[in-house]
Amino acid sequence: MMRRTGPRTALSATAGIAVAAATSLSAQQAPLGGWPQHSRARPAPAVVTPGPYANVLPPRDAVVLFDGSSLSSWMMSDSTPAKWRIVDGAFEVVPGTGTMVTRSSYGDVQLHIEFMSPNPPRGTDQDRGNSGVFFGGGRYEVQVLDSYRNPTYADGQAASLYGQFPPLVNASHPPGEWQTYDITYHRPCFSATGKVLQPAVFTVMHNGVLVQDARAIIGPTANGSRPPYEKHEDRLPLMLQDHEHPVRFRNVWLRNLEPLPQETVQYRTPQGDVFRSLVDTDAIIAARAALNGNYRDVPKVIALGVAQSGARQFREAIATFTRGLAALPVSGRNVKDEAMLLRWRGHRYLSVREFAKADADLTRGLALDGANYGILFHLGVLRFHGGRFAEAAELFARAQPIAPDGGERAGSTDWLYMSLSRAGRVAEAKAMLDKRIDQQPDPKPAPPGYAYVSRLRLYRGEITPAQLIPDGEVDDVNISTLSYGLGNWYMVQGDTANARRAWERAVQSGGWPGFGFNVAEAELRRLSVKARR
Repeated sequence: MMRRTGPRTALSATAGIAVAAATSLSAQQAPLGGWPQHSRARPAPAVVTPGPYANVLPPRDAVVLFDGSSLSSWMMSDSTPAKWRIVDGAFEVVPGTGTMVTRSSYGDVQLHIEFMSPNPPRGTDQDRGNSGVFFGGGRYEVQVLDSYRNPTYADGQAASLYGQFPPLVNASHPPGEWQTYDITYHRPCFSATGKVLQPAVFTVMHNGVLVQDARAIIGPTANGSRPPYEKHEDRLPLMLQDHEHPVRFRNVWLRNLEPLPQETVQYRTPQGDVFRSLVDTDAIIAARAALNGNYRDVPKVIALGVAQSGARQFREAIATFTRGLAALPVSGRNVKDEAMLLRWRGHRYLSVREFAKADADLTRGLALDGANYGILFHLGVLRFHGGRFAEAAELFARAQPIAPDGGERAGSTDWLYMSLSRAGRVAEAKAMLDKRIDQQPDPKPAPPGYAYVSRLRLYRGEITPAQLIPDGEVDDVNISTLSYGLGNWYMVQGDTANARRAWERAVQSGGWPGFGFNVAEAELRRLSVKARR
């Protein structure tokens, strides 16, 4: 609950509270769902016993707001450093210090947050374990309260959309036990004139129990009033309230549910699916600073492009490599530098499915440097993608002996095996595989669980198709890579039906940057054309 006492900071004044003073009494107290705000006659939600606490780890695409050790993602509402204290891997409200807010701003999000009410409990009603999780820069609150055997008004208990909608049920754990909120928030949308086009919508799970089901709220949440919507920015900080109770929080993370301005479109499938980049990473920021605008420094140009590629910013990487190529001196041109930049740009054209440009860069690069492993490998992938398996096999055969490390050797061996097999040279593929060139000692071996190593184990009969993709595998690129290899293995066995299923899994994985996803798209198109004949 947002208190109405004490001075306001500049940020909290935007929280919709000041609007309430301007609304009429009748508007403030208009019934909602047939009940006046904070009505003590309103029936309390039924009490249910939730399941035990379950630890939910942040998914791969999560923004971690608290990892147990640092409040660097937070500050006080007056922009001073966070004053709440860290204790036992959690952070605790320090009463009287004020509201804490995220340093970054967010729109539509899925938020996971865990909280613990003080034990032993002190106080009753609203004066017990009180805090709040606020969205929209402090406008919209999901109430935090110790609601275990603690009667209060229904629209102010734990997991209520404060002052508007009680939870469907009371799923509270006792004080001193960790509780979870999983909140999906869709921000309101406004017209240019401030008209509400779409209200804010909340779905809330409390301790794994659905308590708010896609609930559209009527405006900012407030104590003793129901102010109307006022147009505000799409992305605003999240806030946690100091209500003078030492509530603890931990394992705070969110997922952005709408693209951020930096998340540029990288690839659109023919079916209309849109795949975007991620935001800048520390590696990108460091590489850009090291380059310092000097695009004649080829190693630093490549370092920046590689860092951008690591955040799936492939089109930005293409622009970086293009600037590097343009900066090469006209006279005394280093052909190996030019070839290396073409290698990287061609690779990234392949990632965004601009195959003609990839072909031009890689073919030109190969003419400049016929011993460039990256050019041979990626031109091989491009030829395989086009169904030119014999040409792909020739390129991978040239790449395999000059692979720079164990991982690349496994990759080139895998693609060489697939290319020979799909070219109908099955005996030659098996003989090559039996040499175990990929298993020769290397100072930089393939990392544990490397997808190409797993695929080679499948080809050699060391694991079964059912063992190829571990049950706990969540990395989207790994799933697409493993699924494509499985489909190719089935295809070589003549099992088109299972090949199709594996390739469909590859393109449903979300791992669009992976060559497995990329080539699986081409394989499914070929199967569709064949089926229409």
